[in-house]
Amino acid sequence: MNMPSLHLCGDFVVRRGWKLDKRVLEQHELVFFPIGTGTIYRIADRAYIIDQPCWIVTRAGEAHSYQFSETSATRHQFIHFNVDESFGLELLSENGPDMIPIREGGFQAQLIRHLLEVSYLDKNGGRSSILLAALLHELNQLSQKQKETVAGSSYSPIVNKALAYLRKHLVDPVSVSDIAMHCKLSQEHLSRLFVREVGIPLRQMMTQMRLERAAYSLRHSTLSINEIAAQCGYSENHYFSRSFAAYFGITASAYRGKYADPSGNHVVYETSIDEKYPINTYIFVNP
Repeated sequence: MNMPSLHLCGDFVVRRGWKLDKRVLEQHELVFFPIGTGTIYRIADRAYIIDQPCWIVTRAGEAHSYQFSETSATRHQFIHFNVDESFGLELLSENGPDMIPIREGGFQAQLIRHLLEVSYLDKNGGRSSILLAALLHELNQLSQKQKETVAGSSYSPIVNKALAYLRKHLVDPVSVSDIAMHCKLSQEHLSRLFVREVGIPLRQMMTQMRLERAAYSLRHSTLSINEIAAQCGYSENHYFSRSFAAYFGITASAYRGKYADPSGNHVVYETSIDEKYPINTYIFVNP
C-alpha cells in the first residue's frame, strides 16, 4: 500500500461572515473545526451546521461550499492530499461520511497539529505522509464506530428520521406538525411513537435540543441573547428566557457569565494561538 501524498495544508482563522463559494478540488480535503461556530458546509443537496468539533471530508471532484459563522471568527485546519486505489478506506469512498463529529480535543486534534508542524519544518513530505495515513485510519475507524452506533440504535427508522430532521432544522421555527409531515405520518401517530420509544414527547425533545444549542452559542459566540433565541427557533424572547432558566436553573445571562469560553471570541489574527508553524499561511508539501 502506498502512502497518501500531501500537497497543501494550513491553519486559518477566517473573519466572520466570509463565504467560500462553490468549488471542486482535484484532491481530497480534510478540514478540522476545533469548535462549532455555526459555519454551514454544503455538498450536493446536503447542508451541515458545524455547531460542535468535527471533521469534514470532501472527496476529490465533489462540489462544495462554506458559509462561515456570522457571529465569530472561525479557526479551521485543513489538508489537501491524494491517495491511490490501494489505500482503500471507506472514509474516502463515494458513500463515505461528509462530517465526523468528535469530542473537543482528543488524539486526532493533536495529530493534525503535529502533522502541520512537521509539514512546515520538513518539506520533503515523508513524515507528513506517514502522519496523514495514521490520521486517515483513525478517522475511518471513528466513522465506522459512529455508523455502528446509529445502526444499533434502539429507535425505529421513523423516530430516527424525525430526530435527524429536528437536528437539521433547529435554527428554523419547525413544529411537530412539520416533522410529522416530513415523516409522512399524522402528528398524533408520530407523537405516540416518539413517547413510546424515546420516553419523552417530541415537543419536549425539541425544547431540550434547542436550549442545548442556545447554551452552546452562549458559551462560544458574541451574539446577543435575543439573537440566540431567534436562531434557536424562539420568536418570543420572554418565553426563551423562562424556558432556559427552567431547564438550566440559571438565567441565560448568568449562564454566559459563568461558562463563556474566551477562545470562541478570537479575531482573524489571534496572537494567542501559539503553534510551531505560522497561522494563516499555506504550507505547500510535494507541490
